[in-house]
Amino acid sequence: MVDDEIDICVLVTKHLERRGAKADYALSIKEGLYKTTTTPYDLYVIDLNLKDGTGYDLVEKLRGLDVPSKIIMISAHDAEASNAIEKGADYFLPKPLSKKAIDEALQQVNFSSN
Repeated sequence: MVDDEIDICVLVTKHLERRGAKADYALSIKEGLYKTTTTPYDLYVIDLNLKDGTGYDLVEKLRGLDVPSKIIMISAHDAEASNAIEKGADYFLPKPLSKKAIDEALQQVNFSSN
């Protein structure tokens, strides 16, 4: 989970952990990239607007690393949905987030914590 809002990071990571996944979060692109170099992740949930760039910057870097991960882009800007997919995200999830919406997004990208 990469978002500059700690409460969203905690919500998503705790929800993933309850589903049996090992989850972590980063509050910036820089921190997210650092964690990627030390730990492989099967799924990234990335906010569009971050303090040190956009989620698109991180998606581009992750796709450049050729990591076989699923990427869910989140944003309060629903109009970004098609752009997110075009720029490499596997799914777009509009804010505000709910546990049900997160579960539906996980299903759409075929993410299983098993």
